Amino acid sequence: MFQYHFSSYLVDQLLTFAGSRYQQSKKEVLIHQDQPLSKLVLVRSGTISFSYDVGNGRRLLLGQLDCNNTLIGEIEALNNNPCIYTVTCFSDVSYNLIELKHWRALLLDKPELSLYTAQTIAAKFQENQKINLDKLLLPLGYNIAKDCLLRAENNNPTLLRAYPTVNAEAERFATTERAYRRVVSELVEKGLVERANGGLKVVNLDKLSDYVESFSQI
Repeated sequence: MFQYHFSSYLVDQLLTFAGSRYQQSKKEVLIHQDQPLSKLVLVRSGTISFSYDVGNGRRLLLGQLDCNNTLIGEIEALNNNPCIYTVTCFSDVSYNLIELKHWRALLLDKPELSLYTAQTIAAKFQENQKINLDKLLLPLGYNIAKDCLLRAENNNPTLLRAYPTVNAEAERFATTERAYRRVVSELVEKGLVERANGGLKVVNLDKLSDYVESFSQI
């Protein structure tokens, strides 16, 4: 689930093996966590959300993704492991199913697609690893501020969209709603962000950037 929007060439290759086109309604689960994967899912259109549940009432939300020929399950297809995330439809979703044997045969037959897949998996793994390490080692204020900064700069095409509710955003940062509200209030008081209908909005980009950079000087 690392590479989000694939090249038109790869999509065209995959669609030669695709069967019927399916529809899934909003709020329905497309893939369950720990579900063995028998086919790749090529989401043609719609919005999906990724989540991870540890089974003790706590859940990590990764964000929303507006799909445009988005392939889900290529990591699992390569290592034969069950799906690590639950994928939920946040809108009506249209998708095709691709047999794993066809995906694997395509990679063997076309080395350029194998290299493309390896490069994108590696790049997304590094990106996710850095985000997760930052969440583990740096304060919540840094992580929320850095997230706002990345979205304001809008130079990361694979960045998952934030959620419209406070409780979902708290789960995205692996914290409680109370802690999330408290830290957001502190950022607002510092004049870095403000609350808006669509979530947090940057007030002063330079000041926010300086705030994020200050954590590397501690």
